[in-house]
Amino acid sequence: MEDRCVDLPRECWEIVFEHLRSDHYQFLEPVSLVCKSFLSLSNPLLLSLTISTLTVPLLPRLFHRFRCLETIVVGQLSGDLNVLLSLIARSDLRLQSLDLSNQKSVPVEGLRQLGSRMKSLKSLKCRNFGRLCDRDLIKISNSLPWLEELDISYPSFEETMLSEERVTNSGIEEMSGKLRELQKIDVSGNYFISDKSLVALSSNCVFLREIVLHDCCFLTPSGVGFAISNSANLVSVSVKGLGIHSSLFRASLPNIDISFMCATALSVIEFSRMFISDALLCSIAKAQLPLKKLAISDCQNFTLEGLSSILSAYQFLGELDLSGLDFLTDQCMNDLSRYLSNVTSINLTSCSKLTNSTFFILAKSCSSLTEIKMERTNLGEGDFVVDSVKNTRISTLKLSGNMRMNDSSLCKFASVCPNLQLLDVSSCDGITGGGIADVLKSCNEVRHLEVEFCGGVRTLGTDSKPCKLGILKAASSGICDEGLAMVAMTCPWLLHLDLGDCSAVSVKGVKKIVRRCKGLREINVQGCSDLDPNFVSWMVSSRRSLRKIILPIGFSPGYNKREFLFRHGCLIHNC
Repeated sequence: MEDRCVDLPRECWEIVFEHLRSDHYQFLEPVSLVCKSFLSLSNPLLLSLTISTLTVPLLPRLFHRFRCLETIVVGQLSGDLNVLLSLIARSDLRLQSLDLSNQKSVPVEGLRQLGSRMKSLKSLKCRNFGRLCDRDLIKISNSLPWLEELDISYPSFEETMLSEERVTNSGIEEMSGKLRELQKIDVSGNYFISDKSLVALSSNCVFLREIVLHDCCFLTPSGVGFAISNSANLVSVSVKGLGIHSSLFRASLPNIDISFMCATALSVIEFSRMFISDALLCSIAKAQLPLKKLAISDCQNFTLEGLSSILSAYQFLGELDLSGLDFLTDQCMNDLSRYLSNVTSINLTSCSKLTNSTFFILAKSCSSLTEIKMERTNLGEGDFVVDSVKNTRISTLKLSGNMRMNDSSLCKFASVCPNLQLLDVSSCDGITGGGIADVLKSCNEVRHLEVEFCGGVRTLGTDSKPCKLGILKAASSGICDEGLAMVAMTCPWLLHLDLGDCSAVSVKGVKKIVRRCKGLREINVQGCSDLDPNFVSWMVSSRRSLRKIILPIGFSPGYNKREFLFRHGCLIHNC
């Protein structure tokens, strides 16, 4: 095989390998074992690495092998985070992004060493830290003053915390004065910052392009408006849950209207859980922005007239999120659809008055549409108009939580989308295995299926014709051993299988999956009651592609078995 590898120029093999990676890097793993040439071609294509306690001892060899790593994500870690960052700093990688989310505290010394040796690092994520305060922000900015992206969202909060244990305006002000190259920041969930922080960020960080402001209760539209109008490079603003019930909020609401006239580069606007007026929507419409994405989810105080004004002005929108707008009806969507010819993704989740008519209106009128998200609506009610409707672009349907939808209605929706690749009908009580089987017959490109909490789905049908399904999420569904036998027979390309809390599943059914699905990489068997440590070992020995097994709470294969599984490249998790 080594000789055959040179039959094609290296450039040709690089194109082939790049195509494999575009689907998923995991497809390169078996190919890399074929010969040294393939190994050398595949190694540079791994750009991201997730580190856990078990992978730490292997890091020197991994860093030596994968020299083109750009992103490292630090997961569950029992050791000293500073030691790990010191090891990363000495690796001489040209790392661009580091994700430290969900850690206990900021590793000050480790970041200092990274800053002294790794000037390529541009993005740092510190989401959901156990402790984050002003001192930490200052130390981060001192260590990595060239950062372009920073996520300090949702640090842990306890009412007993002292003021110096929280992020405040003072910390943001001093940090922004040091991070002069900052382009993107997420300060969501920092409850003690106010408009002063936005003034500091927009004044000091002149290259700021993206800002995320979710659940910051002391921010007002005045502060948001100042940031928008004084950040010349701003392309994306995401605001959620401002203090909408305060008189201060209502008094400052008009101040945001005029700010959009100054935001000449703004292409993404996301508003959620806010009061927004028709006047605000009209002012955005008049601003003639290069808008590509608009989200107005769970917002109040505006009407269809205001919504029509902004959609008519931006008929080149690519993504539209109108979730949670209770006033939308099928007639409203029919009137708005004339403006949506370029929309590729639409979210109408929790618009409770929308029925089947809206689905067919969108499929017929929105010729560019690839994704429809209509979760928790009134699908299943209303007329069906399918004879003249076919939309070959639609590849994703997310329809979970529609309690009135049944097999018949699902099949009619699927018939409109012959090139469907992802289908989510979780928590739809009226769906059974027969309906899913009919969908898989008519839409033979489906690769991702979610039927979680669908008690009526016990099997995927009796048709033995193979399908292309790669991901099956069936947690808390009615799937049983008989159903798993059919999945094993018809889904040879299965990669991920979630059977969490499936009480009708036993070792018998899981064994058939492991034997027949040769590419299986991840399986959740949390609901399997008759597992034993020897069977878990058999799973990994029999299916060498397995990389992750999720076991029931309290089930332990034992330390020696864990070591054995890890040596085979498989991680064990307990939910």
